[in-house]
Amino acid sequence: MKQAGTILNVILVIAVSILFYLQFSNGKSAQEVITEDDTPTVMMEDSLTKYMDLDSNISAKPIKIAYVNNDSLNKNLNMLRDVEERIAKKEKELQGRIEGKKRALENDYKRKISQYEEGKSKYTLNAPSMSDAQLKSEQDKLVKIQQQIMEMEQTLQQSLYQFSQQQEQEYMMVKAAEMEKYYLKVQQFCQSFAQTLGFDFILIYQNGGSILYSNTSYDISNYVVDAINKEYTQNKSQSTEVK
Repeated sequence: MKQAGTILNVILVIAVSILFYLQFSNGKSAQEVITEDDTPTVMMEDSLTKYMDLDSNISAKPIKIAYVNNDSLNKNLNMLRDVEERIAKKEKELQGRIEGKKRALENDYKRKISQYEEGKSKYTLNAPSMSDAQLKSEQDKLVKIQQQIMEMEQTLQQSLYQFSQQQEQEYMMVKAAEMEKYYLKVQQFCQSFAQTLGFDFILIYQNGGSILYSNTSYDISNYVVDAINKEYTQNKSQSTEVK
């Protein structure tokens, strides 16, 4: 058994030696004989080297970081108050449309009921003096009105629901657009603020967010709120004067 194992080991050594010779027999270095399939490995090594050089440069530069408290922005920014007022105004407007639509549908239904009852009363009163043709004509009118009433009963709630959904979608679109403009303005201001004061990052802190702890010495919420409110008030005043 030992002899067989020795022979097997010799064979493996010879096989590995042959493969090694075939691989490097052209005298090239290991990197020079890399095939096309190995190209990504070379690219990865180059990228890693470049990253290490970049990382050393970044590490040598101090990073200035600050953050703003989202709750502070929501409570104190005048711009957000105006946004919320416009959203509330739009919501009230759309709610008024829904109520108006409901009243219109209900009034149409009531008029149709009154029309049917009035026609039925006339039919009952005048039936004895009517000809067969007149009776048939009046009966057909009453049946038609009755069918219309039944259709209105079936579609009234559905029509009101569909109209309400349309108004709700419009409200959500308006709200999303208003909030998007608000966040964009805050972001643009913070970007300008950071560039002016030399901050590399301005983060936003909020309860339940990704930042679990923050040192309050890095909190610039009050500065940002005061500056945004001042700029917003000036722009708002200028816009009012132009109008």
